[in-house]
Amino acid sequence: MLSAGGTTARFDGVRLQVVRGRTTWTLPVRALRSAEATPAGGLRIRISGPPGHAAGHGLGASVELRAPNARSAQAFLAQLTAALAATEPVADGHALVRVERRQPPRRELGPRARAVVRIARVVPVYGLVLFLLGLVSPLDAGTAAATLVAGGVLGLAGGVPLWRAARRVRSLWLLRRRGVGVVGEVTGYVRIWDKGGHLWVFSRMSFTTVDGQRMRDVPSVVTVWGFADRAYAGPVDLVYDPEHPARASRPLTVGFAFRTLLLAAVAALPAAGSVACVLPNLPF
Repeated sequence: MLSAGGTTARFDGVRLQVVRGRTTWTLPVRALRSAEATPAGGLRIRISGPPGHAAGHGLGASVELRAPNARSAQAFLAQLTAALAATEPVADGHALVRVERRQPPRRELGPRARAVVRIARVVPVYGLVLFLLGLVSPLDAGTAAATLVAGGVLGLAGGVPLWRAARRVRSLWLLRRRGVGVVGEVTGYVRIWDKGGHLWVFSRMSFTTVDGQRMRDVPSVVTVWGFADRAYAGPVDLVYDPEHPARASRPLTVGFAFRTLLLAAVAALPAAGSVACVLPNLPF
C-alpha cells in the first residue's frame, strides 16, 4: 500500500485500487500498460488505450502516485511489474476502470437537538392559535391578552412534561407489543437530574439484534431502580423494537412507574391552570 499526498493506492496482485477523498478507482491489471518510477520518487502507472478515453473515469491517461519513502515505492513497483509481465493488456483499459463515489455521511441530530427542533416547529403554531383565539375572544382586549399569555406559558410548562411522559409510555407499549428480547451490556448512563437518586438515571446499552445489527449506547426507555453497580455496567436483559432498534429498554421498574406518576401529577397543575385561563376566551 502507498499513502501520500491525499491518495491511497492498494494492489492485491489482480487489481489496483486508488482512493482520493470520497472517490475510489478500481483498475484490473489487464487495464494497465506499464508502471515506472518517477524522478520525484513516486510511481507513474499508464492505462492502456487512447488517452482521450480517460475523460470517462476522470483519473487521467496515467496514475501518478507519491510514496512515503523509496523502499515502499520500490516494493509496490516490483509487485506491479511482476503482475504486468504475466498479463496481456487490453486494447482499451479505460473501459475497465470502475469508479465509486461515496456520498457524504448524513449528520443525524442527537436526542436533545431533535427535541429542540420539535419545539421550534410547535411553538409558532401554538402562538398563532392563541393569537387567533384572542381575536375572537368575548373578553376585553386587555383581559384576553393577559389570560392567553398566562395560559400559553402554563400550557408549555405542563404540556411538555406530559408529552414526554406520554412518549415513554407509548414506547413501552410498542416494546410490549412487538419487542424482541436479547441480552446486552450496560455501557454507561444518562442522568437528567442530580436529585432523586436513580429515578432520573437512564442506562446506555449496547446489544446485537437478531439479524446481526450492532447497536451501541442506546438509552433505555425506563430508568434504573435501586443503587447497585449493575445500573451503570454489566450485562442486562433488554427488549428492543425490531422496526426501530434505537428504541430499547430494560425491564419496567417500580422507580420508573413512580417517576412517571410524579411527573404527570406535577405537570397536571400548570396544565389545569392553562385550561382555566384559556376556556373563558372561547367564543362559544
